Amino acid sequence: MNKLSKWISKTVSEKSNSQKKHFSHHKKFQKKPFVSKGKQKTKKLRIIPLGGLEEIGKNMMCIEYGQDIVIVDAGIQFPEVDMYGVDFVIPDTSYLEDKKERIRGIILTHGHLDHIGALPYLLPKLNFPPLYGTSLTLGLARARLGEFNLESKTTFKQITAKDRIRLGSFDISFFHVNHSIPDGVGIMVRTPAGNLVHTGDFKFDFTPANDSPSDFSKIARLGAEGVLVLLSDSTNAMEPGYTPSEKKVGETLERIIEKAKGRLVIASFSSLIGRIQQIINFAHKYDRKVFVSGRSMVNNITTATKLGYLKIPKGIIRQIQTLRSFPPQRTIILTTGSQGEEMSALARISLGNHMQIQIRPSDTIVFSSSPIIGNEKSIAAITNNLIRLGAKVITNKLMDVHTSGHGSQEDLKLMLNLIRPKYLVPIHGELRMREAHKEIATSLGMEERNAVLLDNGNILEIENQQVRKSKSKVPANDILIDGLGVGDVGSQVQRDRQVMAENGVIIVLFKAYQATGNLIGDPEIVTRGFIYMKESQEIVNEAKQIAKKAYAQSKVNKINKENRKDLKNDLRRSLGNFVQKKLGRRPMILPVIIKV
Repeated sequence: MNKLSKWISKTVSEKSNSQKKHFSHHKKFQKKPFVSKGKQKTKKLRIIPLGGLEEIGKNMMCIEYGQDIVIVDAGIQFPEVDMYGVDFVIPDTSYLEDKKERIRGIILTHGHLDHIGALPYLLPKLNFPPLYGTSLTLGLARARLGEFNLESKTTFKQITAKDRIRLGSFDISFFHVNHSIPDGVGIMVRTPAGNLVHTGDFKFDFTPANDSPSDFSKIARLGAEGVLVLLSDSTNAMEPGYTPSEKKVGETLERIIEKAKGRLVIASFSSLIGRIQQIINFAHKYDRKVFVSGRSMVNNITTATKLGYLKIPKGIIRQIQTLRSFPPQRTIILTTGSQGEEMSALARISLGNHMQIQIRPSDTIVFSSSPIIGNEKSIAAITNNLIRLGAKVITNKLMDVHTSGHGSQEDLKLMLNLIRPKYLVPIHGELRMREAHKEIATSLGMEERNAVLLDNGNILEIENQQVRKSKSKVPANDILIDGLGVGDVGSQVQRDRQVMAENGVIIVLFKAYQATGNLIGDPEIVTRGFIYMKESQEIVNEAKQIAKKAYAQSKVNKINKENRKDLKNDLRRSLGNFVQKKLGRRPMILPVIIKV
């Protein structure tokens, strides 16, 4: 154990013996709250999460004081399994759209898509407030905005973890934290109503890859200033112990690379810059060339190299088109698709559809990742396909080939002890994770009422060093992105898609005379995802007669109303009751009436 580890262990031990003292006597650590330029009556400070507190991803936090608003992060959420056809989800910013002139800036804690991915959709709505972030974070944000031709319209303000800036009423400092991507920062926000700390995504890694450890001394100094509210990452609050170091993953990957007899395919997140650096270093050490497949992997390696976060020996990375000219035992393929994404490079490899990469029996596939909730089935399908093609597959269940970028329970305890807040607001995680984080805080001596659980859209008000959850809320709906459509896939569309996915659709075509409304012949029936009509003609014929009878009866009852909507509802009901009784199914039924 190195000196840093010993210091941390000693700190945790000492603080654990006097936790109640730290929290119950919090006031003695409080300094006078930051006062903005010019004397003014203290206003309410409002903290409003617009995303990230009921899901994994879609992180966005609004901090409001007087006429000033600062936003922390603007990320996407990847769709749930029941979000049919949806590409991803972004936060609802309708609360901010008539206040855009008051937004002083958007602070980005790090460069993951669940923190920067929504920028192209939200910046135009918010009048392009300036973006503040570290070098790598802004580099990735530039690339993301460049895909939408918005880079030239955006103002980028680069900061470092040493900087202190002023945005309106807010005096803001930063501190370095470890995560699964370099250049992550936490934020200290000094306001006239009290001091806040937002951790961003973090863990405490004593031996990080391609990064320095978290700045423990600065975090402790900021805590000593007096922190009223800590907003802290809760993703791994249910995991005991400390989150393992990235160095441990590197040691495992080195053994795999050293011993592999054939070709290696390593699938990972394209943002794991430290892990990519380790793989490149091991490739150089064991005389292998690296081939990169997957657009996001290529883009992130290019950006990180350009900004100096990746050091690549000359000649190590080769064009994927030259792969076949190198012997298998001298190649490593870095690819995307570790989460089973349908169109990813690894998915295409597993189906034999990749232009340059075909699986051989001597290949070893390494999933250097852990499944995100909801992706297990698609990952299993790809794994089965790869094994069927003869490859050996290594996952984190077999060997330590991945570690999380989020702090586990002991990391969270350490952050609480260093910051010593009066109030905790668990953020970044589902309710069960945030509830676990609350229990951690109370186990350290914090009063239960001081660990506040919020949902997206809740308003936390701070006044006179007191915190309370407002009875009012702001809109915080899921805004669904489907192709080029933004927010046009509402709940009704999703319900319709679910019905079609689970029970199929029946289209009933009626031809009727314009003058009388009388039917011309029998209706036509077309089904999709319901039954195979050629083998179920008896049911189809019976359905036609039910539809015809329902049309005639409804026409008689509503002849004076001329209400086509009511007529269609009657047809749906009659045919729906028949199908439910006959087959026990509830398909979508679409009556179409053509007047001739």
